[in-house]
Amino acid sequence: MSASPTIRLATNKDIPAMLEIYAPYVINTAISFEKEVPSLEEFRQRVDQVLQEAPWMVYEINDTIVGYAYASTHRGRSAYRWNREVSAYVSETHQRKGVGRALYKEMFEILKKQGYLNLLAGITLPNPSSIAFHESMGFTPVGVYHGVGFKFGKIIDTGWWEMKIQDEGFRPGVILPLEQATS
Repeated sequence: MSASPTIRLATNKDIPAMLEIYAPYVINTAISFEKEVPSLEEFRQRVDQVLQEAPWMVYEINDTIVGYAYASTHRGRSAYRWNREVSAYVSETHQRKGVGRALYKEMFEILKKQGYLNLLAGITLPNPSSIAFHESMGFTPVGVYHGVGFKFGKIIDTGWWEMKIQDEGFRPGVILPLEQATS
């Protein structure tokens, strides 16, 4: 990549480009269990919801979004609030060029500053490249939910990975607002 990339928090103007990256994952793969590409407004609501508490990052080259990553809520009960479920999506033309790794590294630093304890990643199986990527970032396997998805006429398993981002002895407290962790 010749141009200097920028990694930053997503804004509303990034929504169409991110949706364009996401659509092929929905239409052509079982990586996303969605069967229909969400509308622009639905996708905007998802981004806004995540950004109320945690980062949704974009990777930009020459004013073009080529990837994004986000840290969504993992379960609704308050005892889970120190965990975030992470995902990254990269355009087909920029895969295996360090985009996902750079997004995750930046996002993980913010999540750590905020006071989150664990990061979780669900991976549709089989997906050796995603498994290798997540394990190279420090995730360890937890287990498999067997037969939890059904797409393209196939029953699909989902594997789960986890990564602790705080030092030993860390005790969860108040989650720092995103604005404070990124200023």
